Amino acid sequence: MTDDKSLNMRRAIAAAMEKSHREIPHYYLETTVPMDAALNWLAEENARRAPPDRLLPVVLFLKAFAFAAKSFPEMNGRYVDGAFRPAESVHTGVVVALRGGGLLAPALHDVQEKSLSEIARALTDLVTRVRSGRLRGSELTDPTITVTSLGDEGCDRVFGLIYPPQVALVGFGRIREVPHRVVSATLAADHRVSDGLKGAAFLNAMAKLLQSPQTLETGR
Repeated sequence: MTDDKSLNMRRAIAAAMEKSHREIPHYYLETTVPMDAALNWLAEENARRAPPDRLLPVVLFLKAFAFAAKSFPEMNGRYVDGAFRPAESVHTGVVVALRGGGLLAPALHDVQEKSLSEIARALTDLVTRVRSGRLRGSELTDPTITVTSLGDEGCDRVFGLIYPPQVALVGFGRIREVPHRVVSATLAADHRVSDGLKGAAFLNAMAKLLQSPQTLETGR
């Protein structure tokens, strides 16, 4: 990406985040999710897979996130023209860092309907196309809720700003041992649509799904 394009990207991001901070009444919640069961299951699952097909923890995060979002429509949709419009499917905005600087959060479509392998392949394809400038227009306009993860950067937790007109964002930090393996999951949500009680229930549902990883693969 050229310097001019990178600068324009940062200006666009800053404008969107300024609008988010100014117009959306955010509230924030955090929970600590035990990860031993998920990571043990992942190790066993990956032992049966060829190296190119092995799964990363982020795939479990995305599936649990999508299942929970589907069950809590107050988190999944858009606030437009003074009213909330829940979405029928979970089109997850995935925050991707660009090589030349800046961020994009294009949609990974229908995550709740995909298998873990399908999510992994779709995520790899999406990140590759983001960084090569080959996104489809719908992928930038379709997200209904966003997830961001800074665990690979060594960050314990991340508190984000909601991408308008969406009404929620979930952040995952790095998996750490204290002494068991855990991950911090945070929620930024729009008080015009939900409240702390509903947000806490959403985070709790996501945490329970991550402690039963076999349900993420089978959907049951």
